[in-house]
Amino acid sequence: MKTLLTSALALLVLTSASAAGDGHDHGKIIPGPKGGRIVEVEGGHAEFLVQPDRKVAVIFYGEDMKAVNPSEQVVTLVAEAPSGKEKLEFEKTADQFVSKAVLPDGDGYRIVLQIRASAGAKPQNFRIDYHTETCGGCSRAEYACICAEESGGGHGGHAH
Repeated sequence: MKTLLTSALALLVLTSASAAGDGHDHGKIIPGPKGGRIVEVEGGHAEFLVQPDRKVAVIFYGEDMKAVNPSEQVVTLVAEAPSGKEKLEFEKTADQFVSKAVLPDGDGYRIVLQIRASAGAKPQNFRIDYHTETCGGCSRAEYACICAEESGGGHGGHAH
């Protein structure tokens, strides 16, 4: 029993030290430099951004939030629109990934963004509630709203 307790305590200390030692707050909402939603990915961050033509761009950043050119990442997206699920494939450009097709019409649906560090890597899935209305608090599209942390959740207390 003493060994189990000692092992559990050691694991807790190591986990706390590794989480605290990476130089940034995992709970803080980071505003996307281009106005999109930032998600944490292996080796840094990625920005999910819906462009005016409704194509989706994914831009990668290092831990320091400086843009990095895409390399071996694989990006896919499933839009769970009222009209049905639709999978979007992405193509790599010099500085980002861009969807080959546009998002389905409307908003108010869930998007599942999947990012892999390389073709054989374990996927990271990010669920994004897609709303295009502009937030009155931060003036960003609702899907990229950064107000939630200031009021303890939701969308900063404002309605869609």
